[in-house]
Amino acid sequence: MIFITLNWIKKNNLDFDYPSILFFLALNNLFIIVLFIYQYFYHHKQWYLLLVVLGIAFQTITIILFGNRDVLPELLTSRINNFLLISSFALTSYGLLSFDGKVRKTILRVFIVSVLLFYSSVLVVEENNTSLSVIRIVSSAFFYGIGAFYLFNNKHKYKFSILISGVLSIYSVFQLFRAFKIYQMGEAYDFTKVSTIDNWFFAVSVFVISASSIGFIMLLKEVDQKTILRKNKIIQEDKLKLEELNLTQNKLFSIIAHDLRGPFSNILILSKLLSESANNTDSSESKKYIGLINSTAENTLNLLENLLNWSKSQTRELNVNPEKVVLSKVIREIIELKKSLATTKNISLHYSPANEIELYTDENILRTVLRNLISNAIKFTNLGGCINVFVTTNQHQVEISVADNGVGMSEEKIHEIFDLSTNASSRGTANETGSGLGLVLCKEFIDKLDGHLWVESEEGKGSNFKFELPINFSTPHIAGVPSM
Repeated sequence: MIFITLNWIKKNNLDFDYPSILFFLALNNLFIIVLFIYQYFYHHKQWYLLLVVLGIAFQTITIILFGNRDVLPELLTSRINNFLLISSFALTSYGLLSFDGKVRKTILRVFIVSVLLFYSSVLVVEENNTSLSVIRIVSSAFFYGIGAFYLFNNKHKYKFSILISGVLSIYSVFQLFRAFKIYQMGEAYDFTKVSTIDNWFFAVSVFVISASSIGFIMLLKEVDQKTILRKNKIIQEDKLKLEELNLTQNKLFSIIAHDLRGPFSNILILSKLLSESANNTDSSESKKYIGLINSTAENTLNLLENLLNWSKSQTRELNVNPEKVVLSKVIREIIELKKSLATTKNISLHYSPANEIELYTDENILRTVLRNLISNAIKFTNLGGCINVFVTTNQHQVEISVADNGVGMSEEKIHEIFDLSTNASSRGTANETGSGLGLVLCKEFIDKLDGHLWVESEEGKGSNFKFELPINFSTPHIAGVPSM
């Protein structure tokens, strides 16, 4: 259509009558309207497409009204016509710059106010054809210039936004130049009389409307492609998460099926032996079996608590409830709780606090971490071994370590113990079984408290599990945490 227009201009030596100009502009606009309506119903059912259609439709109506001004009332061909024309620039520009679906409220307000200001200026100078033309031309340059600016700002995201921005910028600059030339002509200017600047306006208008419309459709396709790529990436990420969740779920079912059945079988066997021992009045044997039953039951309870806490953590039902905590008091209570388990292996537990340290953290989560780390140390410490709990602090953080002189770990094992999917659980020095869930849970819980957990270990020399916590923990979501 552009080449046809330029050929006609050349053949006619830039000499068009204004009815021809109006006719071809209206015809070009109708073609664009049909194109955008098709896009709306069959490709992109988005509100901004309707804005562009409405803007071009307003412009087409003004062309028809102006072309028939001799037979229509003056109100239609003058004031209403001017309002529709200025509004068409604002609607088309706002529709184009809203290609991403965002409602830019600030720009919308600016456009509404600007339409009213331009139209008020038109009412003031409506008796002066030259001033009237200049205002209308400047208004188109203003609205399309803003559209070009916002589209240019998205050049890094969408390459076709540069094309539309360039086309609108050319049109805005041409319109300002045209307004200047018309202003220089003064009262001698009349659109109904053929002039070179208006013939070029016809050619540039056809080019701008066609190029910006095609560029806008290509931009929408580019947006669709990037949206599809983004959604595919999300789907792939969700797929990986689902596979990981399924793997973890299978591991959890394995824990429930195997690790819980074993301890309860042991309790049944030991209780039967205890019953037989009671009949034989062998008190030493009875004490031995009672101790084994107690340690087995305690380990099983610990496993059940870990399963419950891990389940709450995975389903985000576990919230953090910070409160003032006296650290030495909590450590002593956990050590006292684990003494009976340590006694069955003749393991000594040591903790000598230098001073009282107060934390602002979640006490229940802290207890769970300490309970698991000490239980893990007991499990992998040899008979007659020892476990030490140390605490160091500075102005902002406290470091707690649980060190044992047990079997230790290799570098490869260290990298596996905090990943539930690796099935890294090993048997203890007294052939104790485990799920591997406790250390995974400790890491997750320490992360929830904005802390850091790590381990230093060497095979045959023991392990030292350390974690740091902030002295004052704060969270934007403070809620009650279920008792652990």
